[in-house]
Formats: sequence, structure tokens, C-alpha cells
Amino acid sequence: MIPRLRPSMLRVGRDFFGNTMDAEDVAQEALIRLWKYCERLEPDMNIEALAVKVAKNVCVDIYHKLNSDDIEPPETLSAPCSDSSDAGVIAEDTQQEIDEAIGRLNPRERQLIIARHIEDKSTEDIAKDTGLPRTSVQSMISTAKKKLIKDLQQRLRV
Repeated sequence: MIPRLRPSMLRVGRDFFGNTMDAEDVAQEALIRLWKYCERLEPDMNIEALAVKVAKNVCVDIYHKLNSDDIEPPETLSAPCSDSSDAGVIAEDTQQEIDEAIGRLNPRERQLIIARHIEDKSTEDIAKDTGLPRTSVQSMISTAKKKLIKDLQQRLRV
């Protein structure tokens, strides 16, 4: 199912942020959120539509983290994760799980993930700030993302 859903999520991220790197982040986080929610899915739900809504919600969450000065995102992409009344709770729980997983990374990985995905710094800027080679920064961010995904998947299986 993931290969079928991922392109739609990437498109939402690319449309919102205008670049492939952030779109990849949107798709990954949206897939993690769907994974956590999968046990509560109804057989008659439109999974593709839900995946797009989750991706839009991820875009809005990332946008708000990056722009804490209360600038509103475009209205066309501010759809909630779900039409159900528990969507906000699900989103908050998911965000808390992600924040806790970031907290379990080693200090360097946490620093790089925060710089890249919360402060929205480019790989080049992070390399300059840390004194690390750009390729090392890319590799360390990739490794940290994989650790986050593995950590979240293990915790969500329980």
C-alpha cells in the first residue's frame, strides 16, 4: 500500500514547500502517522484520501513549527488529518511520540535533525555551522531519520 500512497504524499509536500527534500520529510512523517493510525482504520475508508489529508496536516504542522509568528498557511492545505472528532488528539499523540523519539537520539543527531527539520536549515548551512563536511551532515541526518522511523515503528507495534 505504501508504494501506492507515497507519490500522493510527495506531491502534497512538493506543492506546499516547493522542494523535494521537504516533500520527502512530509511523506515519511505522514506514513509514520498512518502507521500509528492503521489499527483504527475502517474497511470502508478511502485510504488514499486519508493519506492526502494526513500529508496536508503534516505540512501545516511543519509550517507552524518553522513559522511560529502566527502566519497562516494557505487555506487550501489546512485540512485536518481526519473528519472525526478524535483527529486532534491523534495528531497530538503522534507529535508527542515523534518529539520523544527525537529526544532519544544522541545529542549530535538531535542537533542535526532539529537544525534541518525544525529550523529548516539547508545541509550546506548546517555544515558551515557545525564544521562538518556536507556529505557527513547528509549521512548523519539520514541515519538519524532511520533511527527515528525504527524507534517509532517499534513503539507503535506495542
